[in-house]
Amino acid sequence: MIRDEHEREPTKFDFDLAFVSVGFEQRCRWVTESKQITAQRGIGLEFGFLAEGSYSSNKAFFTARGFKVVEGLGLDAVTNIGNEAEGVGGGGDLSVFVDISAMSREMIANIVLVLRQMAKKFVVAVTVAYAPSKYSGPYAAAPIRLASPIKPALAGWSAFPELPVGALFGLGCDPGLALGALQFLEPNKAWVFSPKGIDPQFDKALLSANEHIEDIFDVTRFDYKIENPSQTRGRIEVLLNAIDRDFRVVIVPFGPKIFAWLALATVVFTDRSSVGVWAFSSKEQAQLVDRAADGPIIWHTLKLGSK
Repeated sequence: MIRDEHEREPTKFDFDLAFVSVGFEQRCRWVTESKQITAQRGIGLEFGFLAEGSYSSNKAFFTARGFKVVEGLGLDAVTNIGNEAEGVGGGGDLSVFVDISAMSREMIANIVLVLRQMAKKFVVAVTVAYAPSKYSGPYAAAPIRLASPIKPALAGWSAFPELPVGALFGLGCDPGLALGALQFLEPNKAWVFSPKGIDPQFDKALLSANEHIEDIFDVTRFDYKIENPSQTRGRIEVLLNAIDRDFRVVIVPFGPKIFAWLALATVVFTDRSSVGVWAFSSKEQAQLVDRAADGPIIWHTLKLGSK
């Protein structure tokens, strides 16, 4: 289904369809505002809770620009979002913009599943924007309150349940979260992807948050640059090709949202129904931070279609 990909900045910023998040981070509108994104149809996905921080100003911003704000989470979200996008583009190839900067991982998963349905009918060029946040101080530890597949469609159904579990992790800065998730899954083997970003403060926080993992588990570590998404997605795909016959694979996309997008896009758009994508979070006990964009924007465009 993936026909092409690149990470060049678009030459024009007008799209058939645009998806953004309408949440509590001021980062929600950074790309749309700074690049003056326009679309035939704009859809803003809200969380249905966390109506604090910059939520009100974000909603006013997108509503003033003609975006329809809808619920972006829940069991019916994929169907509802797909219905809102129905009929856009006039029947030809579609250009779609998605700003994942302040989306939740479930929200990104919903968009990916909607895009899969669209790509069965059209050739879809989806341009993803990710604006990294400014470092805003130490990350607070919180207990895991949720451990489950991101969506039922992404539970992963292996034809060989007797195979050992293999876990592919994206690492983030939340202290002990990856270690706790690994202890929950108890994989025979883990492959972890460590982001190398723009601010060395993040790199330092990430090392501190994930210490002792390699003391307990059989781990192979990869470093990836968040500004090279095509290369990172390729490495994820190559790794899955190498391991999915020998393991029941579970992906846990902690860390920058760009990794969640790349992992979900690889699983869904290369039809890997046996691979599960799981979420671990502290839910309402997590520390809420109204994050601002750091400045740079990372782009990743995929051309999708089965025709």
